[in-house]
Amino acid sequence: MEGPYRDLGSGFARLAGAEGARRSPLQLRSIEDALYELLRNSRDAGAATICVASSLHNRRYRHLVVIDDGSGIPDSHKHLVFEPGVTTRHLEPVHDGSSSPHGAGLSLYHIKNAALVAEVLSASSPTAIKSVFDTQVLSEKSLQSGTRPSNTNLLATLANFASQTKTDHIYHGSPASILARLLENRIIQLPQRGSEKRTNTKIIEQVWEEASRLGLELSSRTIRRVLSGEVLAAREVISGRGGERGRLKETGRNGTTGPILHVEAEDLAEISAVLRRVARSNYLDLSEIKLQRRPGEVVLRALVYEPEEEYE
Repeated sequence: MEGPYRDLGSGFARLAGAEGARRSPLQLRSIEDALYELLRNSRDAGAATICVASSLHNRRYRHLVVIDDGSGIPDSHKHLVFEPGVTTRHLEPVHDGSSSPHGAGLSLYHIKNAALVAEVLSASSPTAIKSVFDTQVLSEKSLQSGTRPSNTNLLATLANFASQTKTDHIYHGSPASILARLLENRIIQLPQRGSEKRTNTKIIEQVWEEASRLGLELSSRTIRRVLSGEVLAAREVISGRGGERGRLKETGRNGTTGPILHVEAEDLAEISAVLRRVARSNYLDLSEIKLQRRPGEVVLRALVYEPEEEYE
């Protein structure tokens, strides 16, 4: 034992005694807390790009996969990082305004204890850590906005983190949209066809294998949709409270005149059915439809979202 830590090799150490207790993060109170610690872990590993795939299974089990381009983890230490006090920042703890200094790896022990599943799926190039939480055991914070039928506040957590870090790019979305982003950013390389004459089926199989290696659980049908461009790449999270890049700002029209069109309830139901069918053909859904009648115009406002349940 040398000083407050024990050297574990490959740049890792286990903090001991009072120093270990001082720099250990607080117990997790929510899934958002767990996500925040995973984000800090990626940042402390020097990641410039972080992708977060989120999905809800059986309306209860939150799946999170955090993929980053940080310095990675030696294969020999993949399981060790979930043990108490293990870190790579024992000599240079990070100070970011929190109650105590911290460093890469220290929070993974608490995440392992709070999660049903917590594992390093890919040690490097990129690094991928998967965790699964039972929301009836570790709850999610209630969403402050009523524009989406979900209890998750994960996006606001990501946006708040983006405002406090120098990480270049943070992306959030479903496993399919994260895969599309990884392909678009060439973090996952498509197989070269060239002289080897790989078939489309072979490419789908290889992309499926790579997605599975990173914890993105997708069917071959969804992989095909991603490769054909039907699934949009996950958008970048902007700093602040909630929101994503690409969100359009609503504008209103003032001073319009003309007759008022009355739309009956059954007519609105038919309109809703058509929009919902179109949305579902794009793996989306509608939470509600609002109709505003103004002189000379009818304004139909449909709230579209990406379902968090993964249907195959």
